[in-house]
Amino acid sequence: MVGSDLEERDWAGTKDLHELIEGYASLLDKSEVEVIVAFGGARVEGWRGMKFANMSQIEDDAQDREFGNETHPDAYLYRADGAHMGDESSLKLFLDYLRDGYANFDQRFLTLWDHGGSYRGFGNDTNFNNDGLWLDEMARAFERSQAGTFDLIGFDACFMASVEVAKIIAPNARYMIASEELEPGHGWLWSAVIQSYAREDSIVEAGKQMVDNFVQDVHDSEDDGKTLSLLDLSRYDRLEAALNPVVSAYGQRMFSNREYSDSLIFGVSGSRSYGESHKVGSRTSIDVKHFAQLLLAELPNAEVSSSLEELIAAVDSFVVHSNHDNSRPNSFGIAIDAPENAGDEYAAYKVSDAWLDFQDDFQEFLQSDVEPPELTDSYIADDGAITVAFEDENLAGVTTLYGFVESVESEDYFMVVAELEAYPAESAGEYYAPIWDQWWFTVEYDSQEWAAWIPASFAERFIGSDGREYTTYLSEVDYYRAGASVPDNAVMTLLVDENMEVVNHQIQTYQYVYTSQEDEDGEVRFDKATFRIAPGDAVQFWNWGFHMDDPSGDGWFEASHIIDFVQAPVFQLEFLEFEDQFGQPIEYQQAMWAEDASGNGEFYLFAETPEIPFAVFEDPHGYFQALVPEGWAEEYPDSTAGEIFSASDQNGNAGVSIYVYDEVVDSLEAVADEFENQLIQDGAEGVVRVASETAQGVPVTVFEYSFGDAAYAAMTYLFDDGASVFIIYSFIPTDQFDLDAFDSMATYSFDAFWVN
Repeated sequence: MVGSDLEERDWAGTKDLHELIEGYASLLDKSEVEVIVAFGGARVEGWRGMKFANMSQIEDDAQDREFGNETHPDAYLYRADGAHMGDESSLKLFLDYLRDGYANFDQRFLTLWDHGGSYRGFGNDTNFNNDGLWLDEMARAFERSQAGTFDLIGFDACFMASVEVAKIIAPNARYMIASEELEPGHGWLWSAVIQSYAREDSIVEAGKQMVDNFVQDVHDSEDDGKTLSLLDLSRYDRLEAALNPVVSAYGQRMFSNREYSDSLIFGVSGSRSYGESHKVGSRTSIDVKHFAQLLLAELPNAEVSSSLEELIAAVDSFVVHSNHDNSRPNSFGIAIDAPENAGDEYAAYKVSDAWLDFQDDFQEFLQSDVEPPELTDSYIADDGAITVAFEDENLAGVTTLYGFVESVESEDYFMVVAELEAYPAESAGEYYAPIWDQWWFTVEYDSQEWAAWIPASFAERFIGSDGREYTTYLSEVDYYRAGASVPDNAVMTLLVDENMEVVNHQIQTYQYVYTSQEDEDGEVRFDKATFRIAPGDAVQFWNWGFHMDDPSGDGWFEASHIIDFVQAPVFQLEFLEFEDQFGQPIEYQQAMWAEDASGNGEFYLFAETPEIPFAVFEDPHGYFQALVPEGWAEEYPDSTAGEIFSASDQNGNAGVSIYVYDEVVDSLEAVADEFENQLIQDGAEGVVRVASETAQGVPVTVFEYSFGDAAYAAMTYLFDDGASVFIIYSFIPTDQFDLDAFDSMATYSFDAFWVN
């Protein structure tokens, strides 16, 4: 247990030792389990150097709620106040001690506790400039100690469920347990870990229980970003053997075969990623199986599909049991260094020569592309949605940017207020962005102050384990924990449901770790602990901006002052309206950002902000306001049918009608049932009914249906006094109209509907 800053800042090591004591105390037969702890590696009293202790010594040491501060000769099995726990000699010393004193046991389970960084190793002793154990140091410590084969080696540390780590551990253990992702909170629940280990004769069954307990029961949340997996190291060779032909095939063909390069870009950019930071522009690793699945989906030819299928089968065989929470789908249990990460130091920790050659080829492939995506077309649809077309052989993604131009030190920047998903259109390379209604995420931090705007960027959209659709947005922040005067670099993740409600948030702090005095850039290392904003914390938001004269020259800017949270955060959607220095509303502009796999980007700012082609209709009853297409000719409504508004386009091919019924009804569901039954009775076809909410949180029921050549979209809403409203759009598909544009227009109008 290398305490590092985890013990210094949060007493995370102390907390886990107390959990261990609690679990040990609950065992019915304590003689069945022997526990030896080597702890230290932090710049706090009692944690400098390294100490070995058995369970009775740990229990005695805990009496004053502090560890490592006992002075009598029998307080510890061993102590070395000057030891460096980030050096291989300390790990070897502990392994030697276990070899000599604890060899004759039915099972042996070794756990390594601290920060983790996949191939960058584990354990950072803050007494020695955060120096940690690189994988080659760990390998030498195991080899030199000859401590024998452990039944299970676990990492209560982040990012260690990687192929690179497994290769080092495979000669020294039968099984390995580790996480692909960060470990929220302060890691495993150690009372449950020791109980599972003591209770089960089967190390596999014990490991499965540890996996499920961490993901399902620890920290009381299903959206923290938890992953954990149990790996059968006897099957490592099959995994590596299956990986090599796949990457060799892509390495040989990515330069000459467009199908292979397109498939590779799709797989690399779309794979489940771990340890991402938009501000730094980096990620730690990707899930191996998801990577293979995406390659197979994009390039299902016989030449490579059998190799990809074997790789997927090898992963399934290697991963005995894995689990993840609702926010990390496509986490199948084993990751590998992100292909774009290959650096000089990686050669010492490579999975295989084939993988290293592949990474080198991929780096060369990326560097050979210096041209940004080219904008080939753009137009504004009738509903105001913008469609653009980009051409680039290695296009990785397109997003929509909403913001405004602001001068910073006499230089003009397009400041991004919100970055949203851009949706692929039917034609290859085309993307469209619907009109933005200016509703965006804010957070209330003090009931006496205005809520703070959150500059956030779209990250991914996925179907959760509960079958619901979720979207994640990332925001770069400086995070001041309660009482801290110096902030941590951090990424705040917002988990948003289909109703645009923030259902969870997470703060992931990170540091820059420098490998030598000559290392000017450093590596990003995410901390083991993750947080939620609590009263007493403070946050400063950063947003992204593009230089108007050189759009490739993007930068990060302070988007807020330091915000002190006097209450728990309350996330909400609000209508955003910024003002200039004269108090006048700032007009938003819309842009597209296209980026290829090489990191080349094209920023396209629309010269004219599209006007929303709707006018506001105010219900004469005073119930509501709604948007109707501007320029449509208003017609006499049929008051006998309850119609209060009617309009159509010039050709009579599209129309809108609004009805209000004053009679009291029981529920929105009853109104929708009656409407649906009437549609079916009248012979409507393709009736689709969806319970939904508008962007403002108004519960509605939306229908789509058709009569002959005419398509319809309808929305119904029930007022508090029992009156009901219907908005119905009709549309006759002809060569002159786009049905998708009609659906988008109707949907936007429904989203913008609001109650007075």
